[in-house]
Amino acid sequence: MTAGGWQARALSWLLAIFATLAMVGAVATMSTNGGPTRSGAEVDSDATRQVDPRTGAPVPPPAPFTTGAPRVETPQSIAVAAQAAATRKVADWLAVLTYAVLALVAVLAVGVLALFRIAQVLSERRD
Repeated sequence: MTAGGWQARALSWLLAIFATLAMVGAVATMSTNGGPTRSGAEVDSDATRQVDPRTGAPVPPPAPFTTGAPRVETPQSIAVAAQAAATRKVADWLAVLTYAVLALVAVLAVGVLALFRIAQVLSERRD
């Protein structure tokens, strides 16, 4: 083995590990896209499961940091919530694509290192 051989081998191992972690990250990010991604402030409490005994309709959750009055949905608040959900969905897919591109680059880098090693072995055989 040449003096630079261990460096190339260490680099290829490092890139292979990087590719593996990028693939795992991509799969983990894709698997979380199936359900809602909500922050801790948006998680519903048991108030949404309560039912009004007179009408049988679910009781709306109280507005946060208020006296407990029901939240009034306006067209603006509905539009803001829909835009936030769409932005979150785009951000999730961008994260998936980022991991996938990182994995692809790492795999290609390992392939290039392998081709350099093959070229080195072939040039040594000719000599």
